[in-house]
Amino acid sequence: MKKIFITVLILVVAFFAYKQMQTKEVVDEAVKTYRNTKLGITFTYPKILTASTTNQVVTLHHEIPYKNNGDCDMVGDTETYDNLTDFKVSMQISNKKLVATMKEKSPYIPQENFVDNVVVESPGFIDAYTAGEFSGYAIYEGAEGCGRIAYYFPISNSKTLFITKMSIQILSGVISQEKQNEVLKVPGVISRTESDEIFKKILLTLKVE
Repeated sequence: MKKIFITVLILVVAFFAYKQMQTKEVVDEAVKTYRNTKLGITFTYPKILTASTTNQVVTLHHEIPYKNNGDCDMVGDTETYDNLTDFKVSMQISNKKLVATMKEKSPYIPQENFVDNVVVESPGFIDAYTAGEFSGYAIYEGAEGCGRIAYYFPISNSKTLFITKMSIQILSGVISQEKQNEVLKVPGVISRTESDEIFKKILLTLKVE
């Protein structure tokens, strides 16, 4: 009888220990949390990225050792750099409404894309974009795989979230496949597909107060 009691007791303890493990919050050791109470911005990001804040602009950055001629290899820059940036995202809060922010940050946008203070989409230029709790617009600003994508998300009647994601020309598919493969062989490189996935995951965790 005593042995049965001890066996039952062990099973009960094991059961509650298992339940506690099941309910315990799982911590992902591969990510970090960025939290800036002054800016009201919080999100998680992979530890492989470096996060910094300068003049109220949050920047996420990653680079690899690879000699290159700058962000846009096709411009014929004669200067050589030892490291190649393969991921760069910046975000900031504009204390202006959506249209006013777009006119300020992307002043080249034709007036015809704004009617009665409402954004008029232009497929391939100004496209609707939704990620997580944010809905706004994405604009590709560049050519031949060089430049950036600008994202505009209204977060209130008087504030707009402005995000830019660098377009890495050498990984865009515009440069020869041979050159691209050379870069992709570098340990730790972030490919174009991985870059897009990381960006989307960041947006899904992004909170703005």
